[in-house]
Amino acid sequence: MIKPIPERLLIHTIQYEEFTRDGAFGEEFKPIVTIPFVLVQPKTQIRRNDAGEEIEIKAIVFIDALNTPNAQPLKEKSKVYFNNREWRVKSCESLYALNPTAPHHYEVMLT
Repeated sequence: MIKPIPERLLIHTIQYEEFTRDGAFGEEFKPIVTIPFVLVQPKTQIRRNDAGEEIEIKAIVFIDALNTPNAQPLKEKSKVYFNNREWRVKSCESLYALNPTAPHHYEVMLT
């Protein structure tokens, strides 16, 4: 069995505001929740989307399936607050280890 990401490495806490829909008066979100025991790594990376446009990834959030309370994938277009900064979720990847039905951790790309 592959061990979870150790809690001692999950040194950050983020606030998460989940995107619900584009409403008549703009974007709508659920109330902000706090997610402890994550790891935020600043990273500059250029990716191309399906339309061939370049997207600059500014940070990656690692969410462990076991050691992050209520671990779940973060929804695209949602907001993440960390270090007095607002980020947007561009994508969230579920990464698996040996169990094909349960993710080992999630990697959330922020712009």
